[in-house]
Amino acid sequence: MEEKVLKSAKSYFKHKVDIEQFKRDTFARLELNQGDNDGVTINKRSYAVRFNKVLSLSGAAVLVLSLFIGSAFVSPAIAQVVAKVPFLGQILGNKFGIIEQISEELIAKGYKVTAGVSYPEKVIMISVDGSEEYFNQVKNDVSQIASNILNSSNYDAYKVKVVLSRPKEIEERLSEKELKHAEIIDDIKERLKTQGYNVLEMSYDLPKKLEIGIPDTETRISKMEQIVKDVLRDNGISDVSLKVKNIDMAELEMDERWRGILDLVGEDILGKKEYKVRMVGYSIHPEPEIQAFITLSGETQNTRDFAKQLEKVINDFLQSEEMKSKVGNDSYHITIYNKENKIVN
Repeated sequence: MEEKVLKSAKSYFKHKVDIEQFKRDTFARLELNQGDNDGVTINKRSYAVRFNKVLSLSGAAVLVLSLFIGSAFVSPAIAQVVAKVPFLGQILGNKFGIIEQISEELIAKGYKVTAGVSYPEKVIMISVDGSEEYFNQVKNDVSQIASNILNSSNYDAYKVKVVLSRPKEIEERLSEKELKHAEIIDDIKERLKTQGYNVLEMSYDLPKKLEIGIPDTETRISKMEQIVKDVLRDNGISDVSLKVKNIDMAELEMDERWRGILDLVGEDILGKKEYKVRMVGYSIHPEPEIQAFITLSGETQNTRDFAKQLEKVINDFLQSEEMKSKVGNDSYHITIYNKENKIVN
């Protein structure tokens, strides 16, 4: 159960990128995973890439509004949270998530930065491009601007860390084979695109295996396989296990729609300490599910009461008039997990 839960939660953090973006994101993730003085170790050799659009970790807007004010019992902890949450119109009116807001503000001010966030640590990592001298000149200002944006949204659950970007050094730590394999995948993608194929995703562990996801309406499978094999052969790879996966487009639409819903639900409850949420996740099998992982331990009555009220906050938001077009007629459920990843609602 625990492994299934964590796998489902982690599905929220999959990126949809092209190969060049994939390389940049890989370097960024390596920076996020290294300590101040630690080396970088690359353990993964298998990569999953989706191409149809880029997905940001922080989402497109903000969450969560409680519509149960004035109803039955509300705990003091939840009541304090509700008092700080803006009106629904303000929430849905936000164009960017908090990471996008920070990035946009810094870039608009002329800083050469990229930003990301790690969960469940909730560390916003801002990487500054340029010389060490430039980094030392701007790091305090960059940190202050990011902190001000977080404070303006009452997001007190995040920490900000500003680091000097060293993409060349990190790239050198990747093996030549890994970089070459990424280029091969990029070539396959481009070849298929010129032939009118809609490649939705790729996962690969070259030279062993390659899986390509395409719409279930695509019929030119043999031709596509030959194109892929030709590219691989031209690059000295002949014995790869090639699998073509048909993706149900209706299911994909539902998956992306609920991923967007999770973005809306997740931003506020992750950003504010009062919600006690360390991570969020979603699934669409067998029906849509929103998951929230809280910091409370055990299965005490206090933990269960808090979980039930958090569930109600999320559910009332999903049933609001403004969310009807996103949720549609889907049946769904909300699951709250404690610190030990046990269901407590």
